[in-house]
Amino acid sequence: MRATWLVPRLAVAAAVLCGLGWQSQSSRADQLAGSANSGQEKAIRYLGYRFLVPKAWPVIDDSKNPRGCVRFDQHAIYLGPVSGEEFCPSWLLGTTESVLIQPGPGKAITSSAEDPVARQITVRAARIQLTATFDSDPKLIYRILASAGLPSPAIVAPDPAAATEGDARRLSAGMHYPMASPPLPATVASYNGLGFDACAAPSRRYMRAWRRHSPYHAIGIYIGGADRACAQPNLTKGWVQAGWRFMPLYAGPQAVFGQLRHPLREGRAAASDAVVQARRLGFGPRTPLYYDMEAYGPKSRLSALRFLSAWTRRLHRLGYISGVYSSADSGIVDLARQYSRHRFAMPDVIFDAFWNGSASTTGRGMFDGPWPVHRRIHQYSGNVTQKFGGATMNVDKDFLNVRVSPPYVTAQSSPAVAVPGGAVVAFFRGPRDRLLLDRYSSPGGWGLAALAAAGAASAPSAVWAGSRIAVFYKGQGGYLWTASYLPDGTLVSRRRLAAMGVLGSQPRAIAQPGGVIDVFWRGSADDHLWHAQYTPGSGWNGPQGLGGDLASGPAPVTSSPGLTSVFWKGTNSALWVMTRDFGGRWSPPRDLGMAPLGGAPQATGQANGDVEVYWAGSGNPYLWEAFRTPARGWNGPRDLGGDVRSQPWPVTAAGTVSVLWRASGHRLGYARHRAGSADWNVLAWQEPAPAKVGRVASPPFAATGDPGVQVFWRGRGSSQWTSGLTGRNWSRPVKLT
Repeated sequence: MRATWLVPRLAVAAAVLCGLGWQSQSSRADQLAGSANSGQEKAIRYLGYRFLVPKAWPVIDDSKNPRGCVRFDQHAIYLGPVSGEEFCPSWLLGTTESVLIQPGPGKAITSSAEDPVARQITVRAARIQLTATFDSDPKLIYRILASAGLPSPAIVAPDPAAATEGDARRLSAGMHYPMASPPLPATVASYNGLGFDACAAPSRRYMRAWRRHSPYHAIGIYIGGADRACAQPNLTKGWVQAGWRFMPLYAGPQAVFGQLRHPLREGRAAASDAVVQARRLGFGPRTPLYYDMEAYGPKSRLSALRFLSAWTRRLHRLGYISGVYSSADSGIVDLARQYSRHRFAMPDVIFDAFWNGSASTTGRGMFDGPWPVHRRIHQYSGNVTQKFGGATMNVDKDFLNVRVSPPYVTAQSSPAVAVPGGAVVAFFRGPRDRLLLDRYSSPGGWGLAALAAAGAASAPSAVWAGSRIAVFYKGQGGYLWTASYLPDGTLVSRRRLAAMGVLGSQPRAIAQPGGVIDVFWRGSADDHLWHAQYTPGSGWNGPQGLGGDLASGPAPVTSSPGLTSVFWKGTNSALWVMTRDFGGRWSPPRDLGMAPLGGAPQATGQANGDVEVYWAGSGNPYLWEAFRTPARGWNGPRDLGGDVRSQPWPVTAAGTVSVLWRASGHRLGYARHRAGSADWNVLAWQEPAPAKVGRVASPPFAATGDPGVQVFWRGRGSSQWTSGLTGRNWSRPVKLT
């Protein structure tokens, strides 16, 4: 990014850009025309191909200069693999006609495609892969391709509605393979502290060095855009899973270059392309995507505002948060002046470029009124070369104060689910294998139980999946069934997922941020853990065999957005676990060394990464616990006492973990403690005690409600009952059937 906001007049700022090696769109077009019509060409040969290129263009061998920067803002031919540790100035922006030719597979199906929004052409052929950029007219690139016998590109516009990249493969049962990685949670864009941005994403080695030795923990990366000037050899889906916080930037058409000819259409197209690029890297819904709109003159104000308004509206429509990076003296101040007039859609987060050296998001230029304190980034210095851990980069310095709320998730498997607005929808298996549904809303209370489905051969598992409720159950014949409901309980669809095979246990489902649903079960022909995954855009993947030897059904839980653990009682009666990280990688099954379990475990997790697991004792009626913290790892087992005659059911609400079970004498037993207790002392627990809710004839289950916990159990004569637990107070029991 550039220091254009330091000059007093924006017209002068544009001149400064040109003085730094920039060219306006018209001047670059004039140069292109002169080069193309001069007839002066030279031949270059690379890996068996002969290209005719303008004679004035430099030919740069990347292998001879590993720190050299591949720049698409100047005419050049780059040959060879791009170094992952190229040294690029932070201020680069803009593209012209430029070509990068790298080695490729020896055998490849020839393909040639042009992205008109990104103004980029990609070609793959035997032994080579080519990336070319252009300013406004790609005909010169077409001629260069034709000179080497490569085809003209097919126009392929980005489409966010198309299926995202991923493993949407169907493999036969019994095969273990990686599924499409779940999207990164939007919270990877939340941070309060120092960050930096760079033209090219640094190598993993550089990122490790800076994470360990620098004061920065957030990075701005250019995920796409027609004016993205630097090659991005490092920017992959795996790269963004290294534990940093992110500011995803998109550098599209610029007002200062006179490129906003149709601002509404161009703003929508840029937002659609940004979402496609964000999804390819794994950034999920509600992640802020920042448009880089460089400083511009007063004559461009209206077109810039119209463009940024269209950008924001389209991002919101596609489920992402809108951010805008611009100068405090142009884009940011123009947005602030329009904030209360409701003429233009406003971004959710501002990225204010004002180089005053103040690492904060308060003071001049930050416009305290329009944007809340947790919706700001301040670029306070730029074009600075720094070295940490032996890694040198040229960066711009930022201070972030961004807080992104994670999408509503179902972090723990349960037959009941709370939905936004305070409603609770419960599914339970009734007589004659009927699946019943009941719904609570305020102030209406509980309705009448209705038939949800027939032929339910197991208890159900329900999740809130972004806009609908999804419920899963084992149907007749042992197949996995799923049904979708609106928040008011209206059935939308029902289908059998026959590709998942025959289940050996009740399915257990959880929902991740971004609409990903994970379903787990024990195999029918083996004792292994099996997994199916629904990813928006890719549909259902699976079944995936994860191994292990299960003597109980699985208990999945999300302990922080993107981190999943699955627990079970092993055939050796010990507590076992598998975990999946942000990248979708599963650990091997692990015996936690806690045995013997008297029954199936059940877990609950906290947003900070804590996990608590509970089970009934073997040979004793006590409640047992194991717990994990990110700092200390696993601890336990420990005996919490009580009189436990069923699988215990933990649930977290309002900072409290409550554990429920069926006690002797058909009573409901429960205990509670404050979530995240630092000492993990048994004294932090409320003494296990019975709840006075009537006869309990089945293990209870629960869902987090508003403001406490909604508990369900079966009473006399197979009737279903429920009661709310808020703090230590129980509501009057209600009979549902």
